[in-house]
Amino acid sequence: MPGRSGLVEQYRSRIEDITEDHLVIAMPMTKSMPVMLPRGEVFFGRVVANFAAFEFTSSLLARQIQPLPVWVIAVPYNIKKIQQRAFVRVDAALPVQITELVEGEEIADTKVSAVTKDISGGGLQIATSHLWPIGTELMVNVDFPGAGPVLLRSKVMRIQQPQPDRTIFWIGIKFLEINEKDRGNIIKFIFKKQLEQRRKGLE
Repeated sequence: MPGRSGLVEQYRSRIEDITEDHLVIAMPMTKSMPVMLPRGEVFFGRVVANFAAFEFTSSLLARQIQPLPVWVIAVPYNIKKIQQRAFVRVDAALPVQITELVEGEEIADTKVSAVTKDISGGGLQIATSHLWPIGTELMVNVDFPGAGPVLLRSKVMRIQQPQPDRTIFWIGIKFLEINEKDRGNIIKFIFKKQLEQRRKGLE
């Protein structure tokens, strides 16, 4: 939505209630102050549900302060599904053991230790001095706090070398096989990390 500078600005909110003719959302804040959008002003929003993201148009009907500061907004229209990563990704440093796969079999003398850089329910990124070609299949063993080791058949999808003068690579890895129990444990870990990061941001 337009900010005081005239440029488009983004704010976070959450849905508090839904009725047939309006939605109630938490009042967006900026620097601990409420965003004062004029009544009737049109704005664009984005919402994520069941790993799918949607953009929409709405307008402000009313503002309320009690019992909670909220906006009452018109029922969204011009709703469009947008493409985005299927899973939330968070920064996390976890120990990982990696073994190369050839025709589905682990090659015993190829085990490498590394550390994750970030992780999602669909893959992870590691920092390592070892370089595998894109397309290489790997068996990845990640030790998740509270869940224990998770063994995942995976594939190298992308490679970055952030500093050309150092042999450290960021390897993007996609999970090829994962059961729902393990995926659920990974997502729980991610949500816990998000909560920790938000709490640190409020301190």
